[in-house]
Amino acid sequence: MLTQSRRYLFSLCFLLLGALSAFGQNNKFGHVIPENKNLGRKWKKSLYASGEQKVYKGEELRTIGMPCGGIAAGQLYVRGDGTLANWWIANNAYNTGCAEDRFLDFETRQGPWKVCYQTFEPLSYFDQGFSVKVSGHGKTESRSLDKKGFDNIGFIGEYPIATVLYEDKKAAFPLHVEMDAFSPFIPLSAQESATPATVLRFRLKNKTNKKLDVELSGFLQNMVMADRKGVSAGKSRNRAVTGNGRTSLLMDFVPENSKDEKHAFFGNMSLSLLSADGIVKADKDKDSANDVATKNLGDKLIGEVSGKLTLAKGEEKELTFLLTWFFPNRPRDHGSGYNWTKAIPSKGPAIGNMYANWFDSSQDVARFMDENLERLEGKTREFHRIWYRDASLPYWLRHRIMMPTSTLATETFQWWANNKVWAWEGVGSCEGTCTHVYNYEQSLARLFPSMERNIREKTDFGRSFQKDGGIQTRDGHQFVAFDGQMGVVLKSYREHTLSKDNIFLMRNWPKIKKAMEYAIDKDGDGNGLIERSQPNTYDINFMGPNTYVGGLYLAALRACELMATEMNDTEFAGLCKKLYTAGKKNSSERLWNGEYFRQDVDLKKYPKNQYANGCLSDQLFGQTWAHQLGLGYIYDQDKVEKTLGSIWKYNWTKDIGPHVSKYKPERVFADPGEPGLLNCTFPISEHLNENAVRYRNEVWTGIEYQVATNMIYEGMLEEGLSLVKAVHERYRPEKHNPWNEIECGDHYARAMAVWGIFQALEDFRYHGPEGYLAFDPKLDADSFSGLLLASQGWGTLSQKRKGNLQTDKLSISHGKLKLKTFEVTLPKGKEAKTAKLFLDGKSVPCEISQNNGRVEVSFGQIILAENQDLKLEVRI
Repeated sequence: MLTQSRRYLFSLCFLLLGALSAFGQNNKFGHVIPENKNLGRKWKKSLYASGEQKVYKGEELRTIGMPCGGIAAGQLYVRGDGTLANWWIANNAYNTGCAEDRFLDFETRQGPWKVCYQTFEPLSYFDQGFSVKVSGHGKTESRSLDKKGFDNIGFIGEYPIATVLYEDKKAAFPLHVEMDAFSPFIPLSAQESATPATVLRFRLKNKTNKKLDVELSGFLQNMVMADRKGVSAGKSRNRAVTGNGRTSLLMDFVPENSKDEKHAFFGNMSLSLLSADGIVKADKDKDSANDVATKNLGDKLIGEVSGKLTLAKGEEKELTFLLTWFFPNRPRDHGSGYNWTKAIPSKGPAIGNMYANWFDSSQDVARFMDENLERLEGKTREFHRIWYRDASLPYWLRHRIMMPTSTLATETFQWWANNKVWAWEGVGSCEGTCTHVYNYEQSLARLFPSMERNIREKTDFGRSFQKDGGIQTRDGHQFVAFDGQMGVVLKSYREHTLSKDNIFLMRNWPKIKKAMEYAIDKDGDGNGLIERSQPNTYDINFMGPNTYVGGLYLAALRACELMATEMNDTEFAGLCKKLYTAGKKNSSERLWNGEYFRQDVDLKKYPKNQYANGCLSDQLFGQTWAHQLGLGYIYDQDKVEKTLGSIWKYNWTKDIGPHVSKYKPERVFADPGEPGLLNCTFPISEHLNENAVRYRNEVWTGIEYQVATNMIYEGMLEEGLSLVKAVHERYRPEKHNPWNEIECGDHYARAMAVWGIFQALEDFRYHGPEGYLAFDPKLDADSFSGLLLASQGWGTLSQKRKGNLQTDKLSISHGKLKLKTFEVTLPKGKEAKTAKLFLDGKSVPCEISQNNGRVEVSFGQIILAENQDLKLEVRI
């Protein structure tokens, strides 16, 4: 692959090829991004097309590595050919941070590794896989279920379920074979979704007109303590375990020194067949079944579990395997996260994994999965069905939204045994659930809100909280990042609205208020502007007022005003409103340049790390938050629309090549020829070059999603969806693993801003304690179907318009939904003549009000249980 330096040479070719058009639009300040995007008819059409299920094949399979284990339970991939890789389930991950070229490739204990924005296959240094043997059609033949055994494999990666289709062009095979790989993924059910297990289900169908005898075998190398080869002494051990309708291969390590039992890599894992008739070979190299096998640590010990069945003509049957693991000794000393390419420390006292509170071995996990599989799989598939089959958003868009959401099932996320949710920025990189990076993340909060509340209470208002209200950036370490400080306030309001009652707010209000007072103190003169030094997510300090930090401040003031009102703290609510009003006015007067908001900074006094007259893509981050929380406009609507238009005009391009050739980025997250949104450009002033805001010439997917979210709220669908489509294009699997969006580290948390896209497209507004729910689809409003996510339940929501009737419906698939108010939006210019509400077909008395096209129905509290629906019919 190209190194960064070679990439820049390569980009010169693109610059020369596009010189005429690019330089034709250069302005006197050296801005090279074309204002006319020339999207083309094909691109525009692709944004909205429903699309078909995507089946990856051929060269597309190379980079694929979809997370397939439980959330916050380690990291395991299923690759494009169905084999498993990236075995970081034993507290044994590495720092994948991206910095200089010398950190792109490095050595692990098992062998060479690659990270960053390169094309490479996810690696596995352990033998694992499945094979199938068939007889009865005049011969006996065996195939490995991987790219060696089949030459036309198809991969369908619809996280949380991957389906692998084993097909062959050259040599016909008498069986049709499919495999599903998944772990329980049930929104709102964090514990069950964090099970350290992967289900591997095979469907085998006889394609011949004769009876077939089939044997399906799964094999797995014992990798317990593998990273201690040459250090620890002892035996790798495989054992057969049968009973309770299961046939299992249990793998562990027998140490010579009992101290090794406390080591981070110590534990056990199991491969189980859900059948009592299976056969185990503790050592697959032996000819016959054997129950126990041992080898010295470091010598390859591979076990096998097999199941047999008979298939009549055209018959189809299933065999289900479970891969389960148990590594309870996660160390408390996780390292700083800045030791690039190094192993995460494995010594010291254990903090443990949360799942060790629920299970006592990998066999116990297998028992739980076996006994509850029908329910766990049913709920997982129900969510999958709603998202990938029932929802009316374009297929590529649903796909992309869930891809970075799979980060929850990687080593980026951890759930410690003391019930603390903790996270890196990216795998092994930059510690401590960083306040400013996690300002962008929205997926966890919506899908598993209890885990997000955990971060607020155990980190932000726990270890990181200081007496003056400042919140340290990294779980009790480092300085107070001002954008992160304001983000905690905004996230607290989000967590409150995503709760079933007001207990979270009541419990945390004193600290939320104190955190807001910390910011108000930095305001100082009460003008609603932050003019002092502002440490932030660009790893620098902004000086002077700006709308990146200032907008977050104003949005936080609005959120605090609402929270204070709910808490009957009228005096503080009034103060927040006063400061917000002043800040909105003063920002427009001092920072608006007619096209976008600038930074008011004295460059003679502060010449480094500022953006001044630059166009910062993140400049309306506070407004994005305000839209998602229903806070209204923190700046005048016309200025918001104009600013977003300028960001589109000046910062997004179909080819970043000319820009990065002229202005070299610090790190590469997009290559010449690829589309992307630059973090900051200088279209109306001299480029500040090395003195400008750090990371200015980089492309961060988290910022692209954040800006796209704001654009969608403002009705800029083509622009917003183009930003998201650009990411989807850059992460095509022939180039990069689509499930691994990279920034400083693999599976970077900022990318989970992607869930904001979904929130904006549904314009979903919800306040659990108040029992309020509203939505206003931005795509296919006449025939829309989507996912409903609330505090205690999830299901579907839909809207149909036909003639003079609009029907909006809420259906619950899991849990329950408490409501008192339901609000919908009518077509522009229309008003409601009548409105009727029905619960499971029975009329519900309600009061109706409408304002500016919005119809609100209020009623006594309704509790929708599973399989119930609420329907609103509005005649216009």
